[in-house]
Amino acid sequence: MARGKYHLQEQEIPEGFQIFEDRLEVAGVSFRKSDATAFAASESVWLELEREVDNKHDKNAIRIIGCSKGFFGTRRYFIGYVPRAVSRKVVERGFWGKVKPRLLKTYIGDSGYVEILFQILGPKGQKYQFDPPKSGEGGHYTEYGERVKQLKAENRLDEAIDLLLKLVDQTEKEAKNHGKGMGVAPWYYEQLAVIYRKQKRYGDEVQILERYENQPKAPGVSPHKLAERLVKARQLRDKQRA
Repeated sequence: MARGKYHLQEQEIPEGFQIFEDRLEVAGVSFRKSDATAFAASESVWLELEREVDNKHDKNAIRIIGCSKGFFGTRRYFIGYVPRAVSRKVVERGFWGKVKPRLLKTYIGDSGYVEILFQILGPKGQKYQFDPPKSGEGGHYTEYGERVKQLKAENRLDEAIDLLLKLVDQTEKEAKNHGKGMGVAPWYYEQLAVIYRKQKRYGDEVQILERYENQPKAPGVSPHKLAERLVKARQLRDKQRA
């Protein structure tokens, strides 16, 4: 009889962490079916990561170890690998030792098929470094709010501007794809406006607020608030030019 189980309720996301990669499949399970099946059939299970530095085919290889607790201590099963593209990001972007695996699902089919799904968790606010967004690509813009706040707190304003402009592109593209009734997210425009004013770049502030003014908007106080800010920004720009 097939057996499947979700494990997220057993393993809460630790404080200070967020999801970097969701719903990944353990690679190479079919080559380790005996251990993978034993692990998936066990109770009180979790995952650990190990570097495989002597791997001749992939210098970034990361083993996934399935662990289970029993009467005689912890059992450890070598069940497969982190997918190659993800392990490369972990290692080459300096996140080895900073990320954690989180078991999502185990499944054993009637025919002996085994599937093990997991997440990669990383330090909160650092998903930007792990998976830098590009216009229309990368992670969803809502995942980068903490990173924007961090860059502002560290006074790395040029980096914050660069990131926010990419996120503005994303929210506009999403609003366009969803059609009528979907407005852009105003927070990203507002953060750019705040930074530009701090730098006395009033022309740029006017430009980003006018850009927002021309976008579809969801109901709320933000459109009125940013419209008032635009009036003030125009005054500051004109005074600076005089």
